[in-house]
Order: sequence, then structure tokens, then C-alpha cells
Amino acid sequence: MNGAIAVFVKTPGQSPVKTRLAASLGRENAELFHLTAARSVVSVTQQMKAKTDIKNYYAVAEQSALEHHYWQDLPCLWQGEGGLGERMAHIYQTLLKKHDYVILVGADIPQMTAKELLKAVDWLIHREQARLTFAPSVDGGFWMLGGNCNIPHNIWTEVVYSRSDTGIQFFNKIDRLGDIKMMSCLRDVDEVHDLIPLRENLTELSEPSPEQRELLKFLDNLPEYQYA
Repeated sequence: MNGAIAVFVKTPGQSPVKTRLAASLGRENAELFHLTAARSVVSVTQQMKAKTDIKNYYAVAEQSALEHHYWQDLPCLWQGEGGLGERMAHIYQTLLKKHDYVILVGADIPQMTAKELLKAVDWLIHREQARLTFAPSVDGGFWMLGGNCNIPHNIWTEVVYSRSDTGIQFFNKIDRLGDIKMMSCLRDVDEVHDLIPLRENLTELSEPSPEQRELLKFLDNLPEYQYA
């Protein structure tokens, strides 16, 4: 069985990136964080290629940036128009037409591990039943969603995003679609105070990728970081 992982990204210079983080660190550092974190996430998703039949993609926010040099190490898909729910639905359904299962992840969970993703893959490859994976985030959202079955469009669009109950809303809507495997709860990065627990998570990794080490170095070199 073959699967797909899509990493959602925005392109600095073409869309506002990490605006709440930029308010504390400045736009340049916020954009560099986004790019460094995205490379860390991809370094983890790429590790899956040696362990299972899976293809990696960027889900790019801007149609004009599909050939941008930032994203040339993976095939790119345009997220499409609309809100977050519509864009996730578009990427999920597009990839499900070509693959047996699909996993969506954000670019701001750079402490994720291949071990955690492999658990999701091992669950989703059983096509004899509809299965999904769901990974909550500390702020009440979710950092990963996977499935081997159709998710109706209205489920994606009826959820109210960027709220403390977004994850619960989404989980309750997909609960009737199939068996769900819950994954580890992680903290994504929206505010400057999220950087300290992120650094702690990165230092606790038993086998960090070179890109994750580079992100750790970036965090240590932020003058504002010490006072987050």
C-alpha cells in the first residue's frame, strides 16, 4: 500500500508568516523560524521513505509559489482557495485519489518523530476497515490528521478553527467515519513562549535529524529567546 504525507507551508514574502511570533521576534526571524521548522518536519517525513511506501509533498499556500526555490526538494500541491478547512479538504481528497492513505501535518511541529509517524502509517495501511489517526496539540487544535477513507467536505468546513476547542470539534465529527487511533499530543509554535518547550522537546530527541539540530542552533542564537 502506498501513502502520502503533506506538509502545509506558507511562503515568506508572499504571505504573512507566523505573525504572532513576528510581533516578538521580528518578521525576519519569524520567517526564518518557519523555513527552518519546515525543513525539520520534512527531514522527519523523509525518514519514512526507507521504512514504508510513502510519498512526501509540500502543500503550498500560494499558487504562485509552487516553483519557489524554498520548496523544490519535494513535489508541491497548491492548497487551493478558502479557509483552512477547505484547503485541508482539497489536499486530502486530491491525494486520496492517488494514494491508499493520506497524512496531513503542519510545519510548526518540528519536534515530531518518525517513530510517531510510523505508528500512524501502521494503523492506516489496513484497508479492510475505515481508519483515521488524530494528533491533538496543546493549544486545543491538532497537528496531524490521517485517514484511509473519505472525509465529507462539510466536516472540514463546519469546524471553527483557531479556537481552544477546534480539536474536539474535529474529532467529534470524524468519530463516526471509522476507527480512530489517537497520537501523541504536541505543542505547536504560535507565540514566543512556545519556543522554550520546543527547545526542551528538541534536546530530548534521542536521534535528532541534522535539520532539527540546525533548528536548535537557531533557537539558541535568538537574543530574545532567553526572555521568552
